Amino acid sequence: MKGDITFKILNAIGDSIIGVIDAFDVILSSGYGASYGKLRYELSKKQALRARKSIEREFQKRAKQRYYNLIYKLKRDNLIKETVRGNKKVFALTKMGKTKLSLLKERNSKKLPGTSYPKEESNKLVIVAFDIPEKEKRKREWLRACLRNLGLKMVQKSVWTGKIKIPKGLVDDLFKLKLIDFVEIFEISKTGSLEHFL
Repeated sequence: MKGDITFKILNAIGDSIIGVIDAFDVILSSGYGASYGKLRYELSKKQALRARKSIEREFQKRAKQRYYNLIYKLKRDNLIKETVRGNKKVFALTKMGKTKLSLLKERNSKKLPGTSYPKEESNKLVIVAFDIPEKEKRKREWLRACLRNLGLKMVQKSVWTGKIKIPKGLVDDLFKLKLIDFVEIFEISKTGSLEHFL
């Protein structure tokens, strides 16, 4: 009935402040005979979509602002300069920028590998002991994180045990990082004999 649809619209508007466009859109998408619940559902979908779009716009606005702030800082620090090529503005590294890039490349080349390796249980107890020099502190912390992620338990800060197979990838990385001389890995078999794994 005509009064029913009026009631439903007024009720929906009364429950929350909605825009004219939303009200019109909700009524059209719900259909003439839609229940109050259907109208509320359609309205909540519209409001959720608008909220999501608003959040996305805000995120893009902030990302854009961070970009402009970063460009401003790089220009201020004389690391980049803006030039015109044809009819386009382009950025180019300054002499200081090239030097900074070289330093950053060198630092990134010293990055440590990830600390997650495939876990595989074993029936042998493994003991990992290491004595990594203080000047290689970052590598020592990296190794502890690897052992923790593999599920080994710390007996002392430099002695770890567990029933797992030492992954080949970890051994390869120990060689690459030149840590192999500072790490000892043993396996204890079922008979109790201690075998030097590495």
